[in-house]
Amino acid sequence: MERLIQRGLGTTYIILVCVLTLSIAGCLTEGSGEEGGTEVVANPDQVPAPPLTPPERTVCDPFNAGVSARDRGLIGNLVYLTDDQPRYTRARDYIMNGVPVQSTLYFDRLMIPTRSWDLGFYTQDGTLVTNHRDEPVYEYFGVHMESQLQLAPGEAPGWYQMAILSDDGAVLSLKDDENVLTTLVDNDGDHPTRMGCAMRSIYLNEGDRLPFTLEYYQGPRYHISLVVMWRPLPADQNPEDPVWDEECGMMGNSRYFDYTQVPSLPTPRYYEMLTRGWKPLENANYFFPEQASNPCAVDDPLIISNFVIETTTRTSITVSWQTNQPATTKVVARNVVTGEIHETEVDTTLKTSHVGTISGLSSDTLYAIRAVSAVEGGDPVFSNELAIRTPR
Repeated sequence: MERLIQRGLGTTYIILVCVLTLSIAGCLTEGSGEEGGTEVVANPDQVPAPPLTPPERTVCDPFNAGVSARDRGLIGNLVYLTDDQPRYTRARDYIMNGVPVQSTLYFDRLMIPTRSWDLGFYTQDGTLVTNHRDEPVYEYFGVHMESQLQLAPGEAPGWYQMAILSDDGAVLSLKDDENVLTTLVDNDGDHPTRMGCAMRSIYLNEGDRLPFTLEYYQGPRYHISLVVMWRPLPADQNPEDPVWDEECGMMGNSRYFDYTQVPSLPTPRYYEMLTRGWKPLENANYFFPEQASNPCAVDDPLIISNFVIETTTRTSITVSWQTNQPATTKVVARNVVTGEIHETEVDTTLKTSHVGTISGLSSDTLYAIRAVSAVEGGDPVFSNELAIRTPR
């Protein structure tokens, strides 16, 4: 464990985006929450492993609707509090004391922007997850998730800092060879969407897979969020020195996402974080635990990787990416402030190496960039967003 973790100063708060199968409630107000950064070593016997249930009890993530391979994603189980139970403010208390729902949850990734609590979460067959009284599970529930962290194609080996945007509490813990957990990100407690930053950096080589657990709970309504992020440490940052970012510990349900939109839209502050190297983890960053494969995944999905910004001028941005199958090429850019959309024509030539240039942009303007590809006759697949400000 010492090889992988170095101390820093920041406190990581994990933003957990959402439970696949339930309707979820968010926080009542944008009140404050206490930050915590204590390392916790838990007895693995106290942590219930996610159950493996029959196919008819499988819940696939209906919110992200992302593309997942059989060996990637997260597995989890769901619990909820009954009316006569205490209203806990720690994720572990939810997991240990909640009533289990006999279903296995599968997530392709954890990217749930702040959204209203009452939109609902459904199973693949359209059934709304309910409690023992046949009521939708909107609030006071917890989720225990497991997976393994790894570098995605194109990500360089090195030191990484993790963070979580969540409403309410989330705790990410690394698991060592003896199955002992050490807290990496502690964003526990009732609070609006808050950014928790890891107190330590982790080192990843190509091929490394770090087992972890993620415990999340949603307490009182009216918003939910859960986004797991990381960034490579800046080249001049000593991993043994304090690691921090200006957004660490900041909170507010409208700070990072505009939840009045459906779907929620990122705010300029969120995109400014992306320009500093932060990015939400992709499906490729989650290697599935050994006990099973992901039944919700698509066989041989089209996957976009190595999406990077190549060059930037005052009026144009050039990007490149790879696909695992021959596919079309298109680039979309959005002015983060005005919402104006710029996009290239679709290059219908099927290929695996892609380059696209967006022109006609404004100088000194923040843009969100996304790659779009599709196999012949298939639906378009979108990359993660990158953000960059054009020069003055």
